Amino acid sequence: MRSPRFALALVLGVLGPGVPRASCAGFSLFRNFWGDVIVATDTTPEGRALTPPTPDKPVYYRGQSLGCRLGSIPGDQLPGVEEMNRIVARILAKQGYLGASPGVHEPTLYLVVQWGSLGPRSGDLLWFLGYDANQDIASPAFPGMLGPEVFRRNFRSRTTETILENAREAIYAIIVTAFDYKSANTPKPVIYWQTRIGLPANGKSMTQALPTMLLAAGPAIGRESRSPVLVSADDAREGVVELGELRILDVINEAPPHSPDPGAKR
Repeated sequence: MRSPRFALALVLGVLGPGVPRASCAGFSLFRNFWGDVIVATDTTPEGRALTPPTPDKPVYYRGQSLGCRLGSIPGDQLPGVEEMNRIVARILAKQGYLGASPGVHEPTLYLVVQWGSLGPRSGDLLWFLGYDANQDIASPAFPGMLGPEVFRRNFRSRTTETILENAREAIYAIIVTAFDYKSANTPKPVIYWQTRIGLPANGKSMTQALPTMLLAAGPAIGRESRSPVLVSADDAREGVVELGELRILDVINEAPPHSPDPGAKR
């Protein structure tokens, strides 16, 4: 199992100027093949001690949305922050993560969400997608040198192949990080888990991609797995995307009780 690494600099750092909003022209929805959403979750020992929530036995959270903090592609169409926050809250609610209500349901988690795009030359793109050299049968034995492992490339797992292919191009990215609520605003916050969601950006816009990525990744958010999870974006699109304008059909129409905007601060 890969060693947990968390994008704490992006989550805990002092917030600087936001990413400039690019023009919303030049992107349209093509009915093409989107492939697989990659979902990678790292969990700490404290996080493994938690019982995963369910809709029948939910956990309650307060949260913060950092918006489009991971960068954007020039000319891309970016989703509205408030709209994205509502979608995130409803996807989380389907998995048993509900917004806290003071005096009724007190929070035990503090969730931080951010999104954007990452370029193919991003130093940590392989890490973001959950690549683990120990699970790659053709991983180079000596960095920068070719060895007998090149003859094993055709025997790589589908997950490893997908990660390596996606790392060669720009991807859309979402990060959801969970902290212990009581320690979240202390010098030593306790992190429970971090889920990273990626999908190639080619042939789509951020506005189109992010809701589909969230719907596809929903059941895997906060759930540790031995390797990244692949979920069909095209299957998810059948429920949320129509030609022309994007519609969130089975998410927006089901507003859960006590589910405030994850952008709300304590």
